[in-house]
Amino acid sequence: MDILAARKKAAERAQAEKKKEEPSVAFQQPVPAATERATAEAAISSLPVAVEPEPAAAPAAPVAAAIAAAAPVPETARDLRGDEPVSGSPVAETASPPAPAAETEMLAFLLSGEEYVVAVEQVNEVLKMWSLTPVPNAPEHILGVSSLRGTMLTIIDLGKRLGLGTATMNEKSRVVVVTVDDEKVGFIVDRVTGVVKLSPDLVRAVPETVEHGVEFLRGIARKDDRLFILLDLDKVAGG
Repeated sequence: MDILAARKKAAERAQAEKKKEEPSVAFQQPVPAATERATAEAAISSLPVAVEPEPAAAPAAPVAAAIAAAAPVPETARDLRGDEPVSGSPVAETASPPAPAAETEMLAFLLSGEEYVVAVEQVNEVLKMWSLTPVPNAPEHILGVSSLRGTMLTIIDLGKRLGLGTATMNEKSRVVVVTVDDEKVGFIVDRVTGVVKLSPDLVRAVPETVEHGVEFLRGIARKDDRLFILLDLDKVAGG
């Protein structure tokens, strides 16, 4: 019995020593969920925050940069931009010029040393002189009538009609056949010189110094050192 009691006491003593060596554990009360979340948020807010730098402005396009760095805006550009108006702006001066007026083909001929012209579109043909039949009681500028391919054609002395005297009749004389008011009339001229092209811009009023036949003229034109007198065929053939 003593041995068993001794062993029992030794076992109790060893167990007691073992308990002394083990650390005591303190049981903690559970933390409420709300308190735990607040604690976590506070911990997060206290952490250092890395601030990202703002992105630098994108570099300007080469053209825009060139414009910004260019010299002061010229007067013309300010005018186009809507600033103060600039007098004598080159923008207005660069407008396209008006198109030139169309030229008209004219038949030119000599009469008493002067060169007259009529529109080619009114001329039917140019003929040499041929036989005429006088017309009684006709005005002195009407030389007579002649048959042209079965049609009676009135022949007018243009020199007399314009007050320049009787036309010269020779191998160079010609009869210019024209159409006036749907009727064909022949004018005797000293010589035909050819076809010229005249622009309406060249035509000027008949000078006051002209004494004969002013009422039968439309104007005068100068081109290549030549002076042309424009006839009004409607008035020449009338009366």
